[in-house]
Amino acid sequence: MDLSATNESPLNRYGSLEEALVHRRAPVPNRVFLRTMMSRIPVERLLRADGGITVVRSDGGPDIQVRQGYSVGFPSEEDAIAAAGSEAPRWRSSRRPGMWAVDHPLHGRGSIIEAEELAAERGPVKASRAKATRAAKPKAEPKAKPAAQQERVQPVCPNCFMMMALSGVCGNCS
Repeated sequence: MDLSATNESPLNRYGSLEEALVHRRAPVPNRVFLRTMMSRIPVERLLRADGGITVVRSDGGPDIQVRQGYSVGFPSEEDAIAAAGSEAPRWRSSRRPGMWAVDHPLHGRGSIIEAEELAAERGPVKASRAKATRAAKPKAEPKAKPAAQQERVQPVCPNCFMMMALSGVCGNCS
């Protein structure tokens, strides 16, 4: 990882794993998992990253990105198993080709999360490259008509059989 790109400074460092986990509001089961995993990795320092925590390894291995629900940056499946244990679901990263990732106990659908984040970073797909699968535009709800007033019926004069005014007074007979 290019440290000049991360703008590393003392303000971007975490003092400890516990500080990083508290700052990132990691759930307790994930904290336990990450403490165990980090105890099996030679850690030089922990850095603040946009999506989580960057673990810089002291053995020269690739940095590990700890994100919500998963950690990515293991150079091989064996390295992922050595760090996270054989029970942790693991998969090949699409964000970091050639790297392996492991799911955390909670929110651990990392491969799906990573694909969604990658798609969001790339932005919307242009119409020329997208398949013609447009969703129908939802139609606007019809406006509610105001309650119709009851139609007033013009009375007929019983004497001359002419239509009377709506007031009920015959203009012909009066």
